[in-house]
Amino acid sequence: MEFFSGFKWAVPKAFSDAVCLCRFEEGDILYDTVKAYDDEWGKASKFIDHSLQVKFPARVSGGASEKGGGIFSGNWSSEVRIDLYKNLEKVGVGQIHTTQGRLYTALWKGDITILEKESNEPPIPLTVQEVTRILEQVSQKAKELSVGFPVFVMARDLSNPVSREKYSKVLTKLKRHLVNGPKLLSPQKSGLIQFENIAPTVEVAFFPANGASAEELHDLVKSAVYIPAKNAKKEMFRLAAHGIIV
Repeated sequence: MEFFSGFKWAVPKAFSDAVCLCRFEEGDILYDTVKAYDDEWGKASKFIDHSLQVKFPARVSGGASEKGGGIFSGNWSSEVRIDLYKNLEKVGVGQIHTTQGRLYTALWKGDITILEKESNEPPIPLTVQEVTRILEQVSQKAKELSVGFPVFVMARDLSNPVSREKYSKVLTKLKRHLVNGPKLLSPQKSGLIQFENIAPTVEVAFFPANGASAEELHDLVKSAVYIPAKNAKKEMFRLAAHGIIV
C-alpha cells in the first residue's frame, strides 16, 4: 500500500480524492502509523497511538478535477464530525465537531490539538495552481540541474488525477530529450520560499533537456497539454499556466 509521504499520519493514496478536495466522509478511518496496515491486525494494532473515524458528512459520488483548488478552499471551513481513539479506545463522549481544514492539518502536521476549535484556525495551504504561479523561485535550482540546455519546470499534485495525468503527458513528450529522466523535489529542496505553507501532496518536477532549445521545449510541452477549442479565433495556450522554462 502506498501513502502520501508529506503527512505525519498514515494517509493511503486511496484517499486521493478526499485529500485533493479536502473532504473526508462518513466511514473514512485513518491511523497515525503505517504499521496499522500490516497484514496481522493483532500485531499492527499494538503500534497505533491515535486513530479516527469520520461520522459526517455523508459519502457522495464525484472525484477530483483540475479545479480542485477552488473546491479545496471551499471545503476547508465546512463541518466534519469524527470519533477519536487513543490506543483503540474512544476518547470522550459523543463526536468531535470540527472542520475539514482542521482535520486535514491535523493529519498533515501530526497534531490532534488542531482539531479543537479553541485553537487558531489553520491557514489554507498553497495548492498546485498557486505553486505554478511562483515557480520563478526555483530558477536557481533549475540552473543547477541543467546540463547546458533549458529546463522545463512544473508543479505536480500527487492527489490530483488531472495534475498527475498532465505530468505523465509532459514526460511522454519530453522523455527522449532528457538526461536521466525528470528530477522530482520537495518544495523545500526546490527553493520555494513558502515551502511550509504548501500542500503536502505538491512537489516540483524538473525536466533537464539535452540538445533541445527553449523553443523546442515550449512546442513539446504545448503538444502535450494544449487542446485548441473548437472554432477558436486565436490560440489560447499560455506556458505559464503549466510551468516555466529556465
